[in-house]
Amino acid sequence: MRQIFSIISYLFHPFLMPLLGLFLLFETYTLPFSIYKLDALYYFPGQAKQVLYVVLGILTCIAPGLSLLIMYWNKLISSLEMEDRKERTYPFILVTFYFILAYIYLKLSIPEAYQHPALMSYFFGIILTFAVSFVINFYVKLSLHAAAAFGVCGMLLAYYQTQLDSNLNVILIAIPLAGLVAGSRVYLKAHTFAETVLGMIVGFGVLYSVVKLQLYI
Repeated sequence: MRQIFSIISYLFHPFLMPLLGLFLLFETYTLPFSIYKLDALYYFPGQAKQVLYVVLGILTCIAPGLSLLIMYWNKLISSLEMEDRKERTYPFILVTFYFILAYIYLKLSIPEAYQHPALMSYFFGIILTFAVSFVINFYVKLSLHAAAAFGVCGMLLAYYQTQLDSNLNVILIAIPLAGLVAGSRVYLKAHTFAETVLGMIVGFGVLYSVVKLQLYI
């Protein structure tokens, strides 16, 4: 059982969740209220999607992962799991920096017509989630797995509420999966129940609010 939950933790690692969220935004069917098709991310041009997958995948997944490995090899952190809350400070700053770069890329490098409010607010919301988690980490070792998994759920729910039609089955699958990810962290004793619930609340609350209100700069 422990091995199964460990696999779940790796498959739904916080570094992978932003890319998964982007995939769900782009590839799950929605129908916009307006007659303008690009108001639904599903209808974005395939080439634009591919470019974003590659660039954002590098900035939000590959670069942070490699940076953590380098920190581990140089003994700046004692393990990749970062069980010690105090060891999380510099990785938090570094990962947040990569997400800021990703957001700057979205803001400056893609045409304004493709700067969909849900897309922009999603990545801005991820930065805010890291910022809130960074502050909380000074006091409690919040579960980033739970924050990331439920953050995707909150983002999807908020985005679907801006569309005339959407596939709600995605939400009905995503929430139990996110619960399984959160539960795995408790089972593996990586976090207490309270730390995991706190991560769920922060991830879902921040991403849902930011995407729903379409907040970004």
